[in-house]
Amino acid sequence: MTKPFIGVSGNILRDTSGAYVDLLRSYVNQDYPRSIEEAGGIPVIIPFTKNLDVARETVSKLDALLLSGGHDVSPLNYGEEPLQGLGDVFPERDQFDFALLKAAEEKQIPIFCICRGIQILNVYRGGSLYQDLKYDENCTIKHSQNQTPSLGTHTVDIEFESKLASAIGRSTWITNSHHHQTVKHVGKGLQVVARAKDGTVEGLEDSSYPWLVACQFHPEMMSENDENAKRLFAAFVTAARENITK
Repeated sequence: MTKPFIGVSGNILRDTSGAYVDLLRSYVNQDYPRSIEEAGGIPVIIPFTKNLDVARETVSKLDALLLSGGHDVSPLNYGEEPLQGLGDVFPERDQFDFALLKAAEEKQIPIFCICRGIQILNVYRGGSLYQDLKYDENCTIKHSQNQTPSLGTHTVDIEFESKLASAIGRSTWITNSHHHQTVKHVGKGLQVVARAKDGTVEGLEDSSYPWLVACQFHPEMMSENDENAKRLFAAFVTAARENITK
């Protein structure tokens, strides 16, 4: 069976001590490539670059794209000034991720967006974010659990007709939670398909796109032991494999 090549958006890690202070390293958390490989795909880390032509050309060689987590999205991208609750931003990476998304959409390959990825998708489509959940008066649940990354800590309710529900075979999921920003105004063409019990957006999709699923939680951290996470990655890799044969 053909294994699809799935790109994972990379980040930059700066050494802060030791013999290589200020050395820059290209990286993604190991859970992303592990989850893709275990689901039958071939993970390809896409190193961050300011050369957006290189980013777009990389996507042209891939069968699917996964947008990974990381820094806060710069609020300047959606017409807001930074508020005091904003974390570290990486504006150049915002542009890198936007370029990857654009190239993937033009090629119509499957897209899976996780944590920062759902936020990037929403802003790319013209939406906005809560810069910190303290600015959302309806937010009452703890969304940054600050403990065991894979542990499910809150309930997510999922629209029954969504690709997310279809992938895992159910409409509720106890997921992990590692974020302090979330979707505010929903971007063009996107539908909210999952929410926490306090109404916080946990999932977006585009029903007009072949396969596009975005999660605010981290299924890649859960996939070693959580069957729902395994099924979601399996659905993503299957969509990528089917896209090859079209």
